[in-house]
Amino acid sequence: MRSLFLLSTALLLVSCAVNTGATTPSSNVAAAPVISDDIARDTATYIDPRRVLDLEGGVNFRDLGGYKTSDGRHVRWRTLFRSGDPSKLTPNDLATLDKLGVETVCDFRTSEERNESPSRWIELSSVNYWTRDYAMNPGQIAAMFRDPQLTPAKVRESMAGFYKILPFDHAASYKAMFGFLARNEVPLAFNCTAGKDRAGLGAALLLTALGVPRETILYDYSLTERVTKQDFVKELDEEKTSNSAYAFLAKLPPELVRPLLASDPYYLETAFAAIEKRHGTVDQFIEQELDVTPAMREKMKANLLVK
Repeated sequence: MRSLFLLSTALLLVSCAVNTGATTPSSNVAAAPVISDDIARDTATYIDPRRVLDLEGGVNFRDLGGYKTSDGRHVRWRTLFRSGDPSKLTPNDLATLDKLGVETVCDFRTSEERNESPSRWIELSSVNYWTRDYAMNPGQIAAMFRDPQLTPAKVRESMAGFYKILPFDHAASYKAMFGFLARNEVPLAFNCTAGKDRAGLGAALLLTALGVPRETILYDYSLTERVTKQDFVKELDEEKTSNSAYAFLAKLPPELVRPLLASDPYYLETAFAAIEKRHGTVDQFIEQELDVTPAMREKMKANLLVK
């Protein structure tokens, strides 16, 4: 079973770059932002046994419960879930999720992704399964692989560039998710393909709306690597015979691939900076772009937070 947490953008961009020449790395990727001692002292909350669901085919399937808000409350456990590709969920997994009472699923994947890997959620008649039809343009990242002087630092910056447009390109998805939450149609799960980029930003916006501090949000984003402990480069090599995109990535030096697959807090910080440049604050973006009124936010907090 393929368990790579590849961001779907990589699969799209590689199809545009398969015929490019070899690349030669010449520099190291800059260090990711340091998570402070405040986070380290509360490790038990972040690496709680309930954080990652024990599913046979779950991809990066995580619970957002337990995180402390600025007013001293905590996000309710077993109510909000983020994940990657749901097509690998097994019948046992679906039974487990059914017992958890998941009511709403927001699938942030493109139409093509969903057609190639249909969601198993649709097998549960009790679930309200939401999607939207759209396609992704590999754009800047695709052009990156045509650079004969490509370096890890350039890959990292190209990924950051992708995150500058991510909030605005996917605002419709996040707006729909907040609508379900305001109506308390929970437990709610949301996913993309890797469970890292589109779902990662969705989790960040949701936690922001609930009053979770920025540093905690960055830490949750980083957990794709910290908790799952996947060796992406090794798995790419193992899967290269079954997918041309994987085969292309497997030919690249590992140091070029790792920034593409990383859950580097710098990427999420870049998205926040882009939001703040356009809207002033992330809160204003949530209100102005995602139509989450103060009354909706208070209702969500009442339903999703506990003392």
